[in-house]
Amino acid sequence: MNDNSKEEIAKLKEAVNIEDVIGTYVELEYKLGGKCLGLCPFHDDSTPSMHVHTGKQIFKCFACNEGGDVIAFISKIKSCTFAEAVNLLRQEWCNGSTPPQQHIARREKAKQKPAATPAQLAAMEAENVKFMRSMYGHHPALARIHEVKLDDHSWMDGNKYHPDCDGITQAYVDFEVSQAKSTVPSAFKAMRGRIVFPIRDENNRLVAFAGRTTQTITDENRSYTPKYVNSQTSDLYNKSRTLYGLHLAGEPIRTETFAFLTEGYKDTLAMVAAGFKNTVAQCGAAFTDDHAELLKRYTKRVAVLMDADDRGREIAAAAIAVLHRHGMQTSELLLPPGEDPDSLFRRIGKRAFRTIVAESQLTGHLQAIKESTGVDLASLVSSNQSSTIGGSFGTEGTGNREAIRMNGEETTDLSLLQSDRPRLMAREQELQHQMRKLGSKRFLFGQGPERMQINTELMKLRSQLSEVSKQLNRPVVWYK
Repeated sequence: MNDNSKEEIAKLKEAVNIEDVIGTYVELEYKLGGKCLGLCPFHDDSTPSMHVHTGKQIFKCFACNEGGDVIAFISKIKSCTFAEAVNLLRQEWCNGSTPPQQHIARREKAKQKPAATPAQLAAMEAENVKFMRSMYGHHPALARIHEVKLDDHSWMDGNKYHPDCDGITQAYVDFEVSQAKSTVPSAFKAMRGRIVFPIRDENNRLVAFAGRTTQTITDENRSYTPKYVNSQTSDLYNKSRTLYGLHLAGEPIRTETFAFLTEGYKDTLAMVAAGFKNTVAQCGAAFTDDHAELLKRYTKRVAVLMDADDRGREIAAAAIAVLHRHGMQTSELLLPPGEDPDSLFRRIGKRAFRTIVAESQLTGHLQAIKESTGVDLASLVSSNQSSTIGGSFGTEGTGNREAIRMNGEETTDLSLLQSDRPRLMAREQELQHQMRKLGSKRFLFGQGPERMQINTELMKLRSQLSEVSKQLNRPVVWYK
């Protein structure tokens, strides 16, 4: 039997206690309920944010999102492969011995380490620039921008990367996204073969990278194939003090007088591609006090737009709590269930995406105004009172006309306040798309059974579209 078969791996994980293994590298504090807490070794953790669940035999850091089983921990802490981590566990933990503790007091170590000099910081950035330039051969548009020679057409070798959605290509170029080769400098080996998102600080210094796997994440490979790997914390880069995209979003944030905060790199790129350039993202870490202070230099208003799932709502609630602690105004925007900005943009396109974001933005802002002032502007839908919702967060009267301004666009329909409207509009867009495809396909057939089947499917779609249109208060429209 293969030593690394599913059965053998399961036996190995049962033979070791995850808290003992992790306790070798991290000083754990034991809590009730079979849980331990410790300072996460995978980012600059100042308060215990890594949880070890002894019953489930898993760990999870709720600041940097690293997590998995005991093999995933060893693979990450030792920077080794899955097979190497398995062999190490067998050698050091399955022979009756216990390796000596290797952890030291993180706070004391931080105190002893002198700060990097300006020359050292410049050298760190130079290494980052060198690595990024090595990837331009896999992205011709970036290569031309940075004057990389393409005479030998070597950039055509390997896995050239382009986003699979034309509408966001330019945003990926503007943010210098590319793909690492299979052979990279040793300091960047975790990035090899991955889609790489360069991270710049607010002063435009190239401080770090985030690498996204090109593999499909499944339950089987989740523990040893992380979706993202990130540059380690250094004097140049601290993910708890860095916001992705701020180097380009600073001025748009000041212009719009508020910022969008998203969950990830791809979400920010989708927002920018849709025209919402005042967007930043967390760099794989929980939203911190330092993040809030950083944003506060540009605005005191933040629209939080996270993934539309349970985890996304938890992240949004945590960020909003931090922002409120710093005296900032917030609104939480809601996308259709199960969506995030990137997935929604790719599915329905720029125009429909902008509409959904604007309507979600309006709903969130009105809720924030209600909570802060007690004024329920949404009631104007039924009471037919007149008002203007100006800018992004303020209000003022304008006589008999009801007007809504969102990112420079105006509408007079306050029925947009329906909380379920974004989901319905996404469904409407999808039905229209299906009907157009069937309509085109119908002309390829004569009067045979295939055409009759298509007509039957079109009738079903029209019926569904009619129902959605009623809920959206649309006029009756027939689509060919």
